Amino acid sequence: MVWLATGLSLLALAVAVLALVRVRAFEFAPEVLAGDVILPRPSRLAGDVKLLLPLQFTNSGFADGIIQWVALRLTVDGQIDRSVLLSPVAEVDMQRFIQAKRRLDAENTIEPFTGFALEGKRSAARFVLFDVAEKARTGPLRLRPGRYTFELFIKSSATRQPKLERQFEHVLEQRQLDELHNDATVYLINYQITLPGVRREVAGIEWLPGGSRA
Repeated sequence: MVWLATGLSLLALAVAVLALVRVRAFEFAPEVLAGDVILPRPSRLAGDVKLLLPLQFTNSGFADGIIQWVALRLTVDGQIDRSVLLSPVAEVDMQRFIQAKRRLDAENTIEPFTGFALEGKRSAARFVLFDVAEKARTGPLRLRPGRYTFELFIKSSATRQPKLERQFEHVLEQRQLDELHNDATVYLINYQITLPGVRREVAGIEWLPGGSRA
């Protein structure tokens, strides 16, 4: 009888696990792959710095859903009390961005950034431009040498609260800041987290400089 009870318990557990897997498989299950950061040449429209992130959104479930918004929290040298929240202000047309010699302008930025649908088992590449969320209170983003921690949050129709999707770091050196101030685009490439889907989609327009392509 003990073996029978144990067997029935294991069978019930297996059925419950299978049912859970089936339910999750048919849910909207978005994920975001991120890791690279682009510091575009200062815009003709405004001289302040913005961050351009190539993002790969993937729905591992079968159900359709909505990516409602994304946000980025930036912390320098572990100073959490001075973290800055950035919000998406536009989506960048990379082909026009390259044609404009990697400078932001009205022709290559699609404003405002809005939510979008993501079908089941599909992926979507987005180049999202982030700016300080409360610029009137905190002022524009000011960069200095240091270790930058990026935390990417998303809110979708699958969750009630924002979810931390990715966290990654880059070290920004004075040399790179000098390049930016000298009207050059700076690329912070995370070689541990690659973006094959994004890079494959824009391979023909070579959004990375020749010496930095992965």
